[in-house]
Amino acid sequence: VGMMKQLTVLDLSSNTLSGPIPNTLGNLTQLKILDLNVNRLNGAIPKEFLNLASLVQLNVSHNSLSGRIPDGIPLRKFPMSSYSDNSGLCGDPLPAC
Repeated sequence: VGMMKQLTVLDLSSNTLSGPIPNTLGNLTQLKILDLNVNRLNGAIPKEFLNLASLVQLNVSHNSLSGRIPDGIPLRKFPMSSYSDNSGLCGDPLPAC
């Protein structure tokens, strides 16, 4: 998927996906919508997501993500609900780590 550079929408919600989020998703620089909610994803949000400057909608809620949300735009502009129900996740816009 990370090689599909012209992709603008990626909705993999409710697919029982498990494991870490691939950092290669950060190569999808034309991506406007990324929905990974209601899966079993774990680990950190890749710092490569900071490359997703075109992103207008993000949802990684209802997973098992942990660690600090990478600090910077575009990730800071999304509401808390984009990250909810990930008990180990912290950092703006969620409470500090």
